[in-house]
Amino acid sequence: MKHALSRSVRSKWNKALQELVLPANRPRTPELLLREYVQQVRGNRLVLLRDPLIASPGGPSGRWITSGSIDFVWVHPGATGVLERRIVAHEFGHMINGDEPEPITLRDIARLLQSVSTHTSPALWASSMCRTDFSDPREQQAEAFSYFTEEWLSRTLPPGSDLVGSMRESLDTRNEFR
Repeated sequence: MKHALSRSVRSKWNKALQELVLPANRPRTPELLLREYVQQVRGNRLVLLRDPLIASPGGPSGRWITSGSIDFVWVHPGATGVLERRIVAHEFGHMINGDEPEPITLRDIARLLQSVSTHTSPALWASSMCRTDFSDPREQQAEAFSYFTEEWLSRTLPPGSDLVGSMRESLDTRNEFR
């Protein structure tokens, strides 16, 4: 799915991904990009959660919460493969677009956990875990970034490349996509 993106947005995203220092011995995935971005750019630690206790009844989804020096990204435990990569990249998109999440308090966490265990608060579910409406421009941009990330990964590192080939490819990519 192609999203209509301005050249400046694509350039900004491309630059942010190119500037990450990625380990040579790890497969390039949205999760690796997210992990390195959180550490290198945000200066935080990433905790990636797939806890079924907070799985939304509306199906696979994700959530980003930040607390001090830790970024929590929750991915529905039923999401695998392409869907899991898209959810991770979507939450990453919020970060790279500068969409800081709403601050969460202990009271909010308690309400969310209560809702999870009792399923009595559809409004809380709708606002936190079961997004089906992407009319908000921030959500559209995060979703567009998830597609961009997959495209960027497919262009920048061929499958099965060796260390020297990967280094050469990385250097070529930095020039090619500016």
